[in-house]
Amino acid sequence: YQRRVHGTKWAYQITNIEEFPSVIDKAFHVATSGKPGPVIIDLPKDVVSTILQSNDIPTFEPEKEKTQYEGDIEEIARLINIAERPIVIAGNGTLHCPKELIDLLQTANIPCTTTLHGMGVLPEDHPLSLQMLGMHGAAYANYAVQSADLIIGIGYRFDDRTTGALPKYAPEAKKAAEEKRGGIIHFDIEPTQFGRSVQPTHKVLGDCKYALRDLIPLVKYNPRKSWLDQIADWKEEAPFKYQKTDTGLIKTQEVIHHIYMHTQNVQHKFISTGVGNHQMMSCQFYRWTRPRQILSSGSLGTMGVGLPFAIGAQFAFPDALVMCIDGDGSFNMSSTELYTVAKHRLPVKIAIMNDGRQQMVYIWQKLFYDKRYIGTENTNPDYCKLAAAWDIPSVYCAHADDLPQTIEKWLNTPGPCLAEFRTIPDICLPMVAPGKALDEMIINRDNNMNSVRIMSYVPKESLAPS
Repeated sequence: YQRRVHGTKWAYQITNIEEFPSVIDKAFHVATSGKPGPVIIDLPKDVVSTILQSNDIPTFEPEKEKTQYEGDIEEIARLINIAERPIVIAGNGTLHCPKELIDLLQTANIPCTTTLHGMGVLPEDHPLSLQMLGMHGAAYANYAVQSADLIIGIGYRFDDRTTGALPKYAPEAKKAAEEKRGGIIHFDIEPTQFGRSVQPTHKVLGDCKYALRDLIPLVKYNPRKSWLDQIADWKEEAPFKYQKTDTGLIKTQEVIHHIYMHTQNVQHKFISTGVGNHQMMSCQFYRWTRPRQILSSGSLGTMGVGLPFAIGAQFAFPDALVMCIDGDGSFNMSSTELYTVAKHRLPVKIAIMNDGRQQMVYIWQKLFYDKRYIGTENTNPDYCKLAAAWDIPSVYCAHADDLPQTIEKWLNTPGPCLAEFRTIPDICLPMVAPGKALDEMIINRDNNMNSVRIMSYVPKESLAPS
């Protein structure tokens, strides 16, 4: 029970049937107000088996809403207007207000990068988009954050996957803060997040939607030509890329790129992932254009969530295209959920990137643990036969020449369909190693993974690879 308390916003055990209605009302209020989060209500069988007979049923009355936000919007507007190199980092907390976010960006002409969960809040084909930042994020986004004189984090908690080594984080913004011409601004609905990892120059507590509405009329358009030209140069110098093999063997990045090319014009779609290389490569090589298109596990790194997430999305949106891009290691952890897909004939499209490894962990063992490999080689079933056992159609692809027609058949098969792509292991780059600054990335420029060289050391602070 204690684990429930610590892992939820509220946990409660009902002891009397009379309190059932008010507790349920409170549960929904707590779960959806402020920063949304899970609630657990324990319903003992002896209690819920009781017949509710009382006419005097207690009701739940939520507290009156406080002010929509608290913060010095005028001072923040002043800093935005004088900043030479501002950047917005948009997180999960902006997904409900893409219009306000985009209005701010376009009005003030500020480039924007996102977290994994923030992807799509600013369409990634927008000229101000820097895509995802962080450990496996865009090099140009990481460079921009480290060079910015004003960092505006909105609905984002400055977690370690996106900051790199904290003593080396945001040197230009910290310098600008001392000179009263910039700094770090933090918008968050959860007060405990302020200063938890990065100390903000200014903070805004509350729903960022309302704060942005008041901020937009106060900011002015600034061409910022030199700043945007610098970012354009970084984009040209260090784009997301991979090198195809000379033999036609396929890589995960290549498959994801082809899936994107086949589905980019589909308006109503959701993509779930497991955790690992395929997850980060999906972030890199799919172009996210709408909020909540990606369903993925963030810092907790919960392997196996890809298929259950896809099932939930398909139930909620039966007419949408729902794709699960999964790795073999993640898929193995929840493959029994094919039962649910088969029972309800859910038209989920499942793509397994089968490289025979838990490759992200393997790379960490290679680079940081002197090649002491353990537990990263997978023993996998025949995924197409596994699908057939559930009467689910499947396709198989192991050569680049077959990718277009395989993906076409996978997408156009009525009902569910599983695709197994036999890929070769590859390293996911860029990569910010533990203990390194956000702009101290490993960027491999040839086709030989053994050419990746960094100093050998044990990661600190128990950072995990995902």
